[in-house]
Amino acid sequence: GVKIHLPEVLKQHLQDFERDKENNVLSYQTILEQQILAIDRELLEKLSVSYDEAGTTCLIALLSDKELTVANVGDSRGVLCDKDGNAIPLSHDHKPYQLKERKRIKRAGGFISFNGSWRVQGILAMSRSLGDYPLKNLNVIISDPDILSFDLDKLQPEFMILASDGLWDAFSNEEAVRFIKERLDEPHFGAKSIVLQSFYRGCPDNITVMVVKFKNSSKTDEQ
Repeated sequence: GVKIHLPEVLKQHLQDFERDKENNVLSYQTILEQQILAIDRELLEKLSVSYDEAGTTCLIALLSDKELTVANVGDSRGVLCDKDGNAIPLSHDHKPYQLKERKRIKRAGGFISFNGSWRVQGILAMSRSLGDYPLKNLNVIISDPDILSFDLDKLQPEFMILASDGLWDAFSNEEAVRFIKERLDEPHFGAKSIVLQSFYRGCPDNITVMVVKFKNSSKTDEQ
């Protein structure tokens, strides 16, 4: 649902924004935030009717001219490789053990405990998500995205990796960038290889990876 519906909704709102950019009081950041929160409300309405406790992370990268805007909810993560091969974090995981998140959960009357990993109410291993309606009703899980913007003229990126936590359980940011940098000439720019390598390293979690090669990169053929 979210994977199909959110891009469609965002596309419509962003096209409307671009048509009248000069007179528009909105920005990429506000559009992303509004639509992520709106789709979470829709999701909660549907899931709560059927007592469905499903939830998902959300990671969106929006490229416009020389600006990259990244919105994140949960523990999927974006990492960029700059012109010097440095790993630049594009997002920060929403984990229960982070002090900011821990304080927010405590203020809401919740708790975190260790059950294989740190979990909200002993259940969820992330502190923000879409869905997860029982924990949303308690206000211990929220869907507010963190949104960061990056100047691509300064970074001169070669590629970026957008991936679920399964990858980051097996690879550090720096390891993932080094691994992909050597495999950009493969299909999907090495995404398939790093998924398999994460699996071979024993990661039991969902491993979803997208590698985006930037067109100004000179090392391999352009996408």
